[in-house]
Amino acid sequence: MDNDPSARESADFSGGPVHQPLRPKHFVVVVVVVAGLLGCPAPANDGDFGQAKPVKNDGMVQKPAPVEAAPPDWTAALTVVPAFDASTSTLLVVLKIKDGFHAYGPGEEVSKPVALSVDADHGWIIDGAVDIPSGKKKDLGALGTSVILEGEVPLKAKLKAGSGAISGVVEVQVCTDKACDRPKKHPFTIPG
Repeated sequence: MDNDPSARESADFSGGPVHQPLRPKHFVVVVVVVAGLLGCPAPANDGDFGQAKPVKNDGMVQKPAPVEAAPPDWTAALTVVPAFDASTSTLLVVLKIKDGFHAYGPGEEVSKPVALSVDADHGWIIDGAVDIPSGKKKDLGALGTSVILEGEVPLKAKLKAGSGAISGVVEVQVCTDKACDRPKKHPFTIPG
């Protein structure tokens, strides 16, 4: 037997040892082929690449939020139009709510419902309850169900015991389906 470390012994059919030199390039090819066969999964029978790997969402990279064209214009969302019918002593305040916005009606539990009050500066007092439309129920998903008012909303109140100008305040919280403005007081005056 030869002392060459690059040689290896193998048996031939005659039973005697045969010396063959080890060829590094053949050894590398064999290792690569075996590793490739063991490391690659078999293709799926239907021709696709199998199940997708789960993606870990650790908060480091987030999908960008859709960008709205512009933030809501809260100042243009609502117009308050007051009027007084002296023959019936009825105060009528019409809320003109722009399309895409809404306010909240009686029975609302999540947001601030519409309210109307009159200043006592000229002796005017609201006689009875303010008539506010009941609104319609709307499902706001995780926030629950709300009672909303849209479009033109008439608020009516009978007044008594006053003379001269009528001043008052309408409290309204205006919202879109995605955002709300804080509740605001909208003062009004009707000359006497």
